[in-house]
Amino acid sequence: MEHNFLNLNEGSFPVKIKKRLKSLNNLDQLGEIKEDIKVSIEIERLSKEVFLANGFISVSFESECLRCFKHMDTDLNLDIKVGIKDNRYENLDKKGPLEVHYQDLDNFDIDVLIAEEIHLNFPSTVNCCGPDNNDDLNNEDLEKIQPFKKIRDLIK
Repeated sequence: MEHNFLNLNEGSFPVKIKKRLKSLNNLDQLGEIKEDIKVSIEIERLSKEVFLANGFISVSFESECLRCFKHMDTDLNLDIKVGIKDNRYENLDKKGPLEVHYQDLDNFDIDVLIAEEIHLNFPSTVNCCGPDNNDDLNNEDLEKIQPFKKIRDLIK
């Protein structure tokens, strides 16, 4: 796999990145990528230490349903707006208005940012069948699936 590194401490801004990727490292456990990963990101310099990545990432995975184990499509169309800082600030920063991605700015790998955004936005459970259309589930199983149903009912 080819890596394209950027030096964000040098150069002119904004940096526009538009590409299609066949695969990325560390995405195998999410499922099989059906089509190319489409990426369009613009990186702006906000200050000496802070950069902003704006754009979108689009990818489609063939995943396995966690209930019935059938193969299903999981489509992600992500609008991203994430701050970028050098990794030396990672343990020093306090929570701010932007989510921040930390990486070495002299050897910035855009593929690492893309993979991280996909992981952060991938659903924690992948189900093609809900409790209404699965005959194998009984009422006791339904209550386990919806642990906060009683609290929601009380609020209504």
